[in-house]
Amino acid sequence: MLSKTNIILLAMLSSVFLTSIVSMGATSQDSNATTQELLHDRQRIEDLGRVLDLNALEKLAVELEKKWFVKDKEGYGYMMQQLCGTFSSYDFENDRQYELAKQYAVLALEKSHTLQENNKIPIEAELQLLMYVQSVQMCTEYFRALSHSEDWPDLRVKKTKLYFRSWDRLVKAIDKKWDPNDPSIIFPRPPDGVKQWVIGMSPEQISDPNLRAEYEAALKVFWQKKKRHIEQRHLRRLQKEYLPILQKHLLRLYSGPAFDSKKLQTEALQHDLEKHVKDKGVREIIYDGIRKELFEESKPKTQEKLGNRRQSKIRRRLE
Repeated sequence: MLSKTNIILLAMLSSVFLTSIVSMGATSQDSNATTQELLHDRQRIEDLGRVLDLNALEKLAVELEKKWFVKDKEGYGYMMQQLCGTFSSYDFENDRQYELAKQYAVLALEKSHTLQENNKIPIEAELQLLMYVQSVQMCTEYFRALSHSEDWPDLRVKKTKLYFRSWDRLVKAIDKKWDPNDPSIIFPRPPDGVKQWVIGMSPEQISDPNLRAEYEAALKVFWQKKKRHIEQRHLRRLQKEYLPILQKHLLRLYSGPAFDSKKLQTEALQHDLEKHVKDKGVREIIYDGIRKELFEESKPKTQEKLGNRRQSKIRRRLE
């Protein structure tokens, strides 16, 4: 059972957040309305997926793609990801579903890449959308057939530039100097002139306007640092989770004519990187990452490792 002192402390801590919520006013109301509308439209996608109505889902996709690109870029990114996931994951018994997933993934990525950084869709949504650029039907035989076409280099780069640009964006967003144990990220205590205080108290409880302003400034710095700290940790999680998959996809596209991920068309890869990634340092990171994946793919697969992979897949299915 909480002591009286702890109860008072919790109440005062919560007042900081309540003060922030109240101060948001009409902006908060607008945000809540947008969130509710977003949830409603996402539910519409899910409902059509469950009843396996591909034609109705396709019509809805046209509507929502136009609507949310204008209304809210963050919502747009995750909306497109859900659409692509619904097209590809439900069994509509129609191969067109995979083409639609690829079509909307490419469309959303191309639109995002034309925008300024602060107006792009979330990097997480971009990475998720890249999973649909090479649809499940794009097997090795598919690429082998395309590679005999004179247009193959152009067809390939239309896909790979999407990977390059999102990878470029992720690399630039990650701060190499970030300290996951930064000791400066601690909730600030009120200024020395405040006689009675507890950590987390609301600025409104400080009567002196100068001391209150000083405390509000300290709180603002803290929340900015905290937000950046969370973002950097999240970016590293995305890097760990998605980059190995992107490397595999790119390696396959640049391992022709066999497309077996055992050889790398170095000249073609470097040419396309120079064309679509301006930063030399980022180009080197991408190139080295693909070469690393090539090395991993070239390792002989022992029977023990293959058995472990099968067991891991089985465990994931059961979980």
